[in-house]
Amino acid sequence: MPAKIIYIFRHGQTDYNVQRRVMGHVDIPLNETGIAQANELANALATKSIQAIYSSPLSRARQTAQIVADKTAVNIILDNGLIERNTGRLTGHVVTMTDNPAEYQTDFRRRHLCMPSELLNNPNWCPNGGESRSDCFRRAKQTIMNIVKKTPFDTIAISTHGGVMGCILDLVGGSNARLGNCDYIKLTFDGHKLQR
Repeated sequence: MPAKIIYIFRHGQTDYNVQRRVMGHVDIPLNETGIAQANELANALATKSIQAIYSSPLSRARQTAQIVADKTAVNIILDNGLIERNTGRLTGHVVTMTDNPAEYQTDFRRRHLCMPSELLNNPNWCPNGGESRSDCFRRAKQTIMNIVKKTPFDTIAISTHGGVMGCILDLVGGSNARLGNCDYIKLTFDGHKLQR
């Protein structure tokens, strides 16, 4: 059986991205720059013989998928498992890390939070009402593997979010570099293993 090819991309820019605010499950649409980025992505993927696009249902990922789908003339299949990490009480805030306890700012009535690096870097830490990075990793892994095992198509695309993209890079042994809006990676699936 020939390997399946998967193009996984992050959604285009939103106003929250510009403001450096944590989005999580907030349903924020693309801004004008994000729409332009999605059109550039669509042009880049237009020659890749994509047969279907699987997408997070959040509008920023769905809009990006739709722009690519319009260019490639394929259907979009929504999958809740591709949704961004639930960031709980951090959602809507600008969050920075510090190792200096004197700089901690955790008053959730304010938009800017400054929190301990040790806490934010802990993969098992779960923000109140949210999801830990470890939980997001398990969900993303299960979702991606279900998609690639069950899809009837040989070449697909997946439209998702920065947090989920990070989990996928961890899964395939990628770098820790954060992917920009509308960046994509190409993976293959041989029936057993997903790899870059």
